[in-house]
Amino acid sequence: MQKLNILLVIPRYRTYSKSNHYVMPLGILYISSYLKQAQVANVRTVNLNHKEGEEENILSDLIGQHHTDILGIGGLSGEYQDIARIIKLAKKINPSIKTIVGGGIMTADPVTAMHSMPEIDYGIIGEGEITIVELITALTRKLPVNHIDGIIFRESGRYITTPSRKEITDLDKLPFPDYEGFNYDLYLKENPDLSDEGKKYSQVSVVGGRSCKYNCTFCFHPSGTTYRQRSLDSIFSEIDYLVSHYDISYIALREELFATDNQRVKDFCKRMEPYDFDWSIQLRIDSINQQLVDLLKNTRCRYIFVGIESASDQVLRSMHKGITLAQIETALEMLRKANLNSRSGVIFGDSAETLETATFTLNWFRRNYTKYRMFADMIISFPGSILYKRACQKKIIPDPVQFLKDGCPIINLSQMSQSEFLEIVHAVEKINYRHYNVKDYTQQ
Repeated sequence: MQKLNILLVIPRYRTYSKSNHYVMPLGILYISSYLKQAQVANVRTVNLNHKEGEEENILSDLIGQHHTDILGIGGLSGEYQDIARIIKLAKKINPSIKTIVGGGIMTADPVTAMHSMPEIDYGIIGEGEITIVELITALTRKLPVNHIDGIIFRESGRYITTPSRKEITDLDKLPFPDYEGFNYDLYLKENPDLSDEGKKYSQVSVVGGRSCKYNCTFCFHPSGTTYRQRSLDSIFSEIDYLVSHYDISYIALREELFATDNQRVKDFCKRMEPYDFDWSIQLRIDSINQQLVDLLKNTRCRYIFVGIESASDQVLRSMHKGITLAQIETALEMLRKANLNSRSGVIFGDSAETLETATFTLNWFRRNYTKYRMFADMIISFPGSILYKRACQKKIIPDPVQFLKDGCPIINLSQMSQSEFLEIVHAVEKINYRHYNVKDYTQQ
């Protein structure tokens, strides 16, 4: 049976800064490598961020020359405009092409995503590696797709959502991301990060685990609800692959709960010693203890990213953070005394936030942000999060489709009046030298 031709696309990101700096989306790289390994389709890839010319012309050439049957794309809810633009172009170039969309934008609120982009034929909900292989196999054989877990599609004018896909338990069995397929060499060259000293360095991200066992109200985990880790053997095999193929000066380990036990941290630090580059990890505040700090001290750990979110215990409880201000201050001071660079921040606008709690956190931030290198930001009620669901239920977001199309703007779901809320927004804008996209749908 003849294989279908699929084109996997990373859009040219217009939602990011004017400098064109972007973060490589590893999800579609995993999809590509898994599809290529399964050999169920002829897979082609394109990263439009590193292609000269108009997107429509590039896509037209690729779709036409290679007789593309399917276009696949994915991303986060905040990238709606970029994703929608590409699938519209694909349908304009070839109305009979099938489009598949995955990632956080689809997993968070599948019906809203489908409704906002009528050009989508199939949505993939949750982890997509196994799902897309089964979906393409069914399309190749012209079989019904309603038996495939983890998808949404239209049938007879209505949306059909199949049962949830079971999460992938053994992450070590997944192939490494398809770096070569998406111009990773150009990405590292053209998107350098700046260190504190102003030095440019090439940052490589390695996924060490998926999901999180906690349920903070502002968070959403597209990869599922069960936290799973890769083995260190698997992680270091990928690091060795990256070192042998690219110029690496920094590794960022993407794993929200890296320090599930200190032995894993000890083993990781020991295995990093032979490598000539810096690295970073992510930790929860309540996982930081003196033994852990001693393990990390005197290593090449450049940054430790920790979640703070607020200085108000009342707001922290509302966020389901499971930590207190006392724990935050103890942990940050422990890291500082060990000369370990922490990166953390506070976010304003939780549903329990009052002008008093926001002012308290703002004052605490101003006293400490230089010492602990913190940032300040506003909460965004991203689709899929508890805050988003609350906002939809209370009609603070009366139209989820429009909210998505508007780029998931900042909304007031706090206990503050709109004028008080805007007062905090403007204070944070001054800190960040930027203007926020704020909407009050209730007044429209």
